[in-house]
Amino acid sequence: MTERDHRYAIQIADDAWIECIDIAGRYEQAIDIDALLDGLWPLICRLETHCDAACCGMDAYDFTRDGVATALLELNRAQLHAACLAAKVAVTAVASDVLTSATMNHFADKRVFLQLLEHLDACIVGQERAGA
Repeated sequence: MTERDHRYAIQIADDAWIECIDIAGRYEQAIDIDALLDGLWPLICRLETHCDAACCGMDAYDFTRDGVATALLELNRAQLHAACLAAKVAVTAVASDVLTSATMNHFADKRVFLQLLEHLDACIVGQERAGA
C-alpha cells in the first residue's frame, strides 16, 4: 500500500499504520477526551513535530517508535506508563464509540484511539525495558 492508501490512517512506523474506521454519520456522538489524556500531554506535545495540530490534525504528530523514543528522552517514563494505563481505562469507559480531541484536532472511532494508546504504551514500556 502507498501512503495515499493510508490517507486517514495514523502512521506508527515506516510501514505500519493504525487504520481509520469510518465514522460517517456518527460525528454528533463524539465525546472530547482531552481531559482523559491529562498525564500524556507532555509526551503528545513533544510528538507534534511535523506541523501544528490545528492545521494538520494527527498528521502533525510523529507517532513512530523513533519519534516517541526521542520525545521520551526528557520525560518520566514510569509516570507516562501510568498515565497511559489510566487513559486506556478512561477511554474504554466513555459511553460513545466516537471520540474527539480538540487539542489534536481529530475525530476517530474509539478503537482507533485505543490502538494509539496501546502503541504509545508499548513504546514507553519498550524504552523502560531498554533502559534508555
